[in-house]
Amino acid sequence: MERGPSRRTCLVGMAAGVLSMPYISRAHAAAPIQLKFATADTQQDKSYLVGERFGAEIAEKTGGKYKVQMYVGGALGSTVNIGSSLQTGIVDCAILTSGYIESLVPTVQVIDLPFIFKDEASAAKILDGEVGQKLLADMAPKGIVGLSWGWYGWRQLELHDRVVKTPDDMHGLKIRIQPGPVFAAMFKQLGAIPIVLDGSEVYLALSQSTVGAVDFPVPTAVTFKVYEVTKNLALTRHVYNAGALMVSKALWGRLSPAERDIFKAAAVNVQPFWRQAVADATTDGMKFLTDHGMQATETDFAAFRAKMDPVYAQFRPKYQELFDKIMAQQ
Repeated sequence: MERGPSRRTCLVGMAAGVLSMPYISRAHAAAPIQLKFATADTQQDKSYLVGERFGAEIAEKTGGKYKVQMYVGGALGSTVNIGSSLQTGIVDCAILTSGYIESLVPTVQVIDLPFIFKDEASAAKILDGEVGQKLLADMAPKGIVGLSWGWYGWRQLELHDRVVKTPDDMHGLKIRIQPGPVFAAMFKQLGAIPIVLDGSEVYLALSQSTVGAVDFPVPTAVTFKVYEVTKNLALTRHVYNAGALMVSKALWGRLSPAERDIFKAAAVNVQPFWRQAVADATTDGMKFLTDHGMQATETDFAAFRAKMDPVYAQFRPKYQELFDKIMAQQ
């Protein structure tokens, strides 16, 4: 009777088989680590596409160890909630506008000062340089690691019936603003009446004439359909409206030095796409708004900026050095 292979032979054979198998990295052997990426914007907004690209590069460069899951449209809370959740580590990654970040990191307020940037190229250069890096570093004590700066598009004025060309045209205008002392001070200085409302309330407020204007970037004006309840678009370019790609300090503490480099590189690599996508959306949005009946008007940038001296005097002492560096580079 033939005898089967001995137990020793089987073990040797099994070992040889294992050794001959292709090497499987830990990243592929284990289930991917899910990371929550939150934005209050919709899936149609550029921040969603930025998050997707950021996540794809991280997945690729870490061999699939991390998978970024997008949560959009306030699925993880309002913009304010997203900021606090990022601080506590409930949210791992997020994109927020500078206007909301400054409520957590006061020095960020300097880049939201009205008419402080003369054009897109100047703003990008400054945010990618020493000033921008200092502001990202200022986020760390608040439980946030800032990785890179992007853009949401210039804030412009969408108005019911009023045509705005000069600062004098702003007198008595009721305008919706996002929270923040700089925004309130700017419009009060122009003689307008600022009213704080959540973005979700803007359409109804305009349709009921609770306010007569809003200062959305062009892509946001398209998304929120304000062209249905406004007629005029004043191209003021009063705030650059930067955005930051950030991760929680809790997540950052769990990453190895090599993984931190990957996350940082992914955030920097997505910047050109982010800015160009917003620029393209602005061009397309302008055509869309005018095709839907809105009248666009150029404004006197120099005259508006000259009106801001009292606003600069009010806020500049809080971040004098940063302010001076921004002004010196333009």
